[in-house]
Amino acid sequence: MRTTIGVVGLLTNENVGDYLLVEASKYLLRAHDPDTVLVDIDVDPQNASVRSGVRRLNFRAAAVMKAFQRPVLALVRNDRFAYHYNALYWKTKLGWYFTERIKDLDAVVFTGGGFIKYKTQGLNYIDELILKAARARGIPVMMNAVGVEGYSETDIRCQRLKKVLNYDNVKVITTRDDIETLDTCYVTKADTVTERVGDPVFWLGEMEIVDPAAARQRTAGRQRIGINLINPQNFSVYGGDISPDAVVNFYRNLIAELRRLDADFFLFSNGMSVDQSFGRSLVETMNLRDDQLLHRPTTSAQFVNLVAGFDIILSARMHAGITAYAIDVPVVGLIWGEKLAFLTEITGLRDRYFDEHELDFVEIARLLVSNDLPEPDLGRRAELRERTRRRLVEFVESIPRRKR
Repeated sequence: MRTTIGVVGLLTNENVGDYLLVEASKYLLRAHDPDTVLVDIDVDPQNASVRSGVRRLNFRAAAVMKAFQRPVLALVRNDRFAYHYNALYWKTKLGWYFTERIKDLDAVVFTGGGFIKYKTQGLNYIDELILKAARARGIPVMMNAVGVEGYSETDIRCQRLKKVLNYDNVKVITTRDDIETLDTCYVTKADTVTERVGDPVFWLGEMEIVDPAAARQRTAGRQRIGINLINPQNFSVYGGDISPDAVVNFYRNLIAELRRLDADFFLFSNGMSVDQSFGRSLVETMNLRDDQLLHRPTTSAQFVNLVAGFDIILSARMHAGITAYAIDVPVVGLIWGEKLAFLTEITGLRDRYFDEHELDFVEIARLLVSNDLPEPDLGRRAELRERTRRRLVEFVESIPRRKR
């Protein structure tokens, strides 16, 4: 009997990097066993089929809760109350969906991304709903190459997340970054398998997604430089001290320097509207050509082939840099959160990434134009990729076949 595995990820948001995580994990699962049945479990489904019929009431009720969230939590200033309010919001909105998607599965795999966090995005509540639904049916779970973003002994959100991560049915948790916090703070169950592995998107080169015509652009004439865009508020949202205005000024100064050097550069996003809008504002205020802001990608293939068409990129969003690294496009990057710092550590690329205290636009422009960075350690990349694949395969091989 074929194994049926639920694949958890962000499938319908605007950040194509999240799609790549799902697709790369599915590639590895199918490479091991082509007969495996993979069932998508979208963390925040947007498709009409999910939001139709009687379930429209769930989304309407959740929308009302969301609208009243700020005034209610301002009136009742209590962290425990805030936790329960938000937990009820997510349960009302999606608890039924996760229960239905999980009920007939043999296993569940989280496909990477920042799932072990509690300060932003509300993914801790999603984790709880999915892990509780899986536990109720005795379904084994693997969290594959997930991000670990912070820990607190006093934050109720963190402690509730820690509790569900130690359920008996959670068998494997691998991380792409903070293995120390995972091992010393979150995981207390002795038989849980943990390891630091590579991001699943490191396997992108084998996924036959790169169009040879896109790669040929790199040898078709002048060097093409890609400038990846990011919401200027991202640095401060993730705990940085630099202001959004300072981030905007960095981009403006970098563009001015690239113009002075007569470089052929293009702005591009990972698909998020807020990033694309930032790019549009740069085009308008700096009198750039319209074609210097590339169209917003909506699919993985579009995004990957944007990156493949550059000779070198400045990465701002995490998976712009990972995509370039995976398909051998040279990359210079920005660090605005811990997960970026860990990425540069495990890949050995810290010498070409810049945090908020190092935003020297002259030096970054020089690196982009000269494009003479040494080749990354491909042996290290191969080792990280193999760890990811091996742990996935071991988990799949351990799945008990369920009677239906």
